[in-house]
Amino acid sequence: MKKLLLLVTAFVFMNNVMSQDIDDVKKFAYLGQHAKAKEAVDKYLAVEKNAKKAEGWFYKGYTYNMLSKDSTFSMDQSSNLKMEAFAALKKYRELDPKNELMEEQSNSPLFDMYSAYASDLGIKAYNNKDLAKAAEYFAKALDVHDYIYSNNLAGSGGFKFSALDTTLTLYTAIAYAEAKQADPAAVYYKKMVDANIGGEQYIDVYQQLADYYKNKKDHELLISLLQKASTIYPANNDYWVALEIEDAIDGIAKPAVFEKYESLLLKYPSNYTIPYNYGVELYHYVYSEEMKTTNTTAFKTKLKEIIKKAIAIKSTSESNFLMANFLYNYSIDISDEARKLKGPKPEDLKKKKELNDQSTAVMNEAIPYAEKTVELFASIAKPKSSEKINYRQSLTILRNIYETKKDMTKAAQYDKLIKEIQ
Repeated sequence: MKKLLLLVTAFVFMNNVMSQDIDDVKKFAYLGQHAKAKEAVDKYLAVEKNAKKAEGWFYKGYTYNMLSKDSTFSMDQSSNLKMEAFAALKKYRELDPKNELMEEQSNSPLFDMYSAYASDLGIKAYNNKDLAKAAEYFAKALDVHDYIYSNNLAGSGGFKFSALDTTLTLYTAIAYAEAKQADPAAVYYKKMVDANIGGEQYIDVYQQLADYYKNKKDHELLISLLQKASTIYPANNDYWVALEIEDAIDGIAKPAVFEKYESLLLKYPSNYTIPYNYGVELYHYVYSEEMKTTNTTAFKTKLKEIIKKAIAIKSTSESNFLMANFLYNYSIDISDEARKLKGPKPEDLKKKKELNDQSTAVMNEAIPYAEKTVELFASIAKPKSSEKINYRQSLTILRNIYETKKDMTKAAQYDKLIKEIQ
């Protein structure tokens, strides 16, 4: 009796499965009863011979996509249904290369899925500050977009996607970046760079990817990117070169780093930032603790040459102050050397006079650079704190020089200006 009951139960189950045909699926789908349509299509495709037919997979894709719109589902539940729908529609197209059922609807299930991932899920998650989910949904929308494009599918009115969905790709990159997921963010920024996207609204794409490569210490990719960026955004060339400088000197100790600056000078002979930064680095090296017992004459000669090169490219208050400050300190260094010669020998007296004359000449050489710094400061509408400091120190240098020269009238003029500084 028990065996008979089991056989009857099995027969009823198999009969229900076998009796499920595609018309039942269509009926529920067209009536908008998507939950019932899902149940029907799942039963239909559970039959091995049915799973080999294209039609069932089309209706699974259609039904699952429509069901995903149910407002009672969470965003993840909706997303999972859309992914199953996407897989089903791809399976349908494998079984029906002519794509007849999809073409009858202008491929609307796929276009609808793309739109829903981007807007209904992606934008909603982003506005809810769920950045990781927003990035995930945007990325899935792009997967659908790329499938549509690569298969040359047309939507309503013959509409077709372009190769790159620029806006959505940017949204995806930004969402990943804001979610602190730098690696996937870089993937989408790179898609835009590879497509040679331009326009002021997209400059941040190149900057973000450059920072990524720099942080990853991927020198080759960074240089390649900077070359492209300088072509597309030539007005921002100083910025791209500055990034290359940072990358080139990163982690290199002095004095070895100066060789890097020399190669950059050859590569970018008209770039102001390179000689100016080189000069600052060289100045600090010359006057560092480690160099106190070392002969720095050769470095000082080089420093003067480099600062002159920077000023020749662009005469700024910073570069002029750097030269004035260096020359003034250099004159003091030479004077200190002269003071060390205290012997009465003629050769010592001769050497002392030579050094004092040299000190005076170098000190006089500092005057026009200090004056230029003062002059340029007057033209700065909103000076930075560093520019204010350079201005004050330039006035101090000029006052001290004229005190040394015994020109007390000029020294008093500069002293008055110092006292007037707020």
